[in-house]
Amino acid sequence: MNVVVNGVLDSLNDKFEQLVSLYEKARVECDTMQHDCKVLTERGCEQEAKLTELEERNKSLLVTQAFAVANGSTEEAKEKISKIVREIDKCITLLTK
Repeated sequence: MNVVVNGVLDSLNDKFEQLVSLYEKARVECDTMQHDCKVLTERGCEQEAKLTELEERNKSLLVTQAFAVANGSTEEAKEKISKIVREIDKCITLLTK
C-alpha cells in the first residue's frame, strides 16, 4: 500500500510541476501580449494624430491651390490667405470688445 501511495504522490507532484510550468509560460505570454497591446495602442494614437495633421495640411494646400488657380501664383495665394486671416482676427478682436 505504501508503494501505491508513493506512486500516486509522485504522479501528483509531476502533474503539479507541469501545471506550474504551464502557468509560468502563460503568464509570460500574457505579459508580452499586454506590452504589445500597449505599444500598438500608442502607435495607433500616433497614427491618428499624424492623419489629422496631414488632413489639415491637405485642406490648407487645397485652399492655397484654389486661390493660386484664380490668381496664377501660389505666393500670391498665400499672401491673400494671410491677409484674410488677419482681417478675421481683427473682426474677432472687435467683437470681443
